[in-house]
Amino acid sequence: MHILNYYFTPFAVILILFAIFFSEPEKQVTYLSFGVLAAAFFANWWLGRNTYKFLRWSRHIRALTVWMNMAVSGALFYLLSPYWSPMWLLFLTAPAASAMYMKKWQVFLTALFSSGIMIALYYVRSLAYGEGGGMGAQLWGMAVTQAVFIIFFSMFTAAMAEMVVKVRDSMR
Repeated sequence: MHILNYYFTPFAVILILFAIFFSEPEKQVTYLSFGVLAAAFFANWWLGRNTYKFLRWSRHIRALTVWMNMAVSGALFYLLSPYWSPMWLLFLTAPAASAMYMKKWQVFLTALFSSGIMIALYYVRSLAYGEGGGMGAQLWGMAVTQAVFIIFFSMFTAAMAEMVVKVRDSMR
């Protein structure tokens, strides 16, 4: 889980800061985004710090962290995607983190669910703010392409993690 905190969390912070700095959303959206980010940062920090205290529950804590980060990604995506299109990259964090310690089928389901949330949020946003009341072919194509990338990237990360473990075990 420390890999998530070292690489994906700073990336998410940079992505959110760029979204706020360059697109200048309303103050309410900015404050809410920072609040969600701060709560997620604190929760990830606390869970990461206390994982070893609750060693019997560490597998469940890691799974909780993945699902919590997926919810945070969804909230931040919903808030900031109208202002900054790369916000979809947040949906890579939870499946990629799950690839570090879950089985491949679990990673696939996590990535599929993450992709599904992203597409659903695109659809909800298009109904609420889109002209014509729905997603056009171009938005569907973009959303599905992003969803497929999330799945493939997550499976690639799982394969790399599995390969590292095999190499490590072969050197013993």
